[in-house]
Amino acid sequence: MRSIVLFPFILALAACHKQAEPEKTATPVKVAAVDMYQPKSSTRYSASILPGRQVSLAFRVSGVVTDIHLKGGRGLEPGDVVTGGTVLARLRQEDYHNSSAQAQSQLEAAKESQKNAVAQLAQVRASRTKADADFTRARTLFDLQSLTRPELDSARAQLDMGSAQVEAAQAQLAAAAAQIRNAEASLATAQLAQRDTVLVAPFTASVTQRNVEIGALAGPSSVAYSLADIGVVKAAFGVPDTVVVQMRTGRPMAISVEALSGQEFRGTVTSIASVADSETRLFQVEVTIANQGMLLKPGMIASLALEGAKPAPPVPVVPVSAVVRDRSHPADFTVMVVEGKVAKARRVGLGSTFGELLAVTSGVKPGELVIRAGGTMVNDGEAVEVIP
Repeated sequence: MRSIVLFPFILALAACHKQAEPEKTATPVKVAAVDMYQPKSSTRYSASILPGRQVSLAFRVSGVVTDIHLKGGRGLEPGDVVTGGTVLARLRQEDYHNSSAQAQSQLEAAKESQKNAVAQLAQVRASRTKADADFTRARTLFDLQSLTRPELDSARAQLDMGSAQVEAAQAQLAAAAAQIRNAEASLATAQLAQRDTVLVAPFTASVTQRNVEIGALAGPSSVAYSLADIGVVKAAFGVPDTVVVQMRTGRPMAISVEALSGQEFRGTVTSIASVADSETRLFQVEVTIANQGMLLKPGMIASLALEGAKPAPPVPVVPVSAVVRDRSHPADFTVMVVEGKVAKARRVGLGSTFGELLAVTSGVKPGELVIRAGGTMVNDGEAVEVIP
């Protein structure tokens, strides 16, 4: 009987407690409508200025540097311009001169041996001619029985000896000719090595690096000078596959450089990569530009616009501030959509960025209101108050 009396009392007490619980205040937020954005048909790309051609020069032989090209009483420094054919540095030539002289002496000795071989061949040929005539005469006399068999055999032996001497002389002459060829090759190698003690600029270019000094030991393993031809430069940039299919070599293009504001430089597309970069998935394109006045410097950043591209379709966009990490799936993104006075979390797919706007590929529709300020303070299903 006591439990029946207490039960209504407990219910009344619970009802009073529920009425005393205060309602949660709506969170003030600022909203923006999902809008449609039309990407521009011309897209700007950032490009790097590269030299038209560049080369690293090193001596093909080793030696001590005895001379370097001077400009204004000092060695060449980065930024200095040298004309093609300028002697940039020399190695000590005495050792290579001696090698050339030794090879020249060997060649002269080989030629002298050849002369002796020629004279020897002429002599044994004359002897064999005489022996041939003697044998012919002896055989005639033997047929007339005016000469004995031993005398005929002696004449035949003289002829055989003469023939052998001719063959030996011919072999000696061939050996002398081979010695001459070897000596000529040795002399050419020595002379080439001597010429390689001089380092010459292959074309007019700007010095980008110098690594030699007088008295230093230089050789094939060390770069002496690095040169870059900036009379013609290249603007290199990467484009996606949707753009590279529209590119053609020979296409005229214009670039601008922030450091040279107000100036436009025109060139043509000279190179289009056939394979995309494995990391960026972009195709490298090069535009060759005549660098009048050497205004464009390698390393400068240029920009260019690709006109005439197919217009992209309009895309839904939201403010960048409206996109937040999904709390239950941190790898995904959500926006808070205001429905009536309640915030609803929507998972969205993201596209390209256009300034302060971000394209969304799924999750929202144009015209819907998304929270652009205060979204991180609101949970899914909570009441919100839209403020201006």
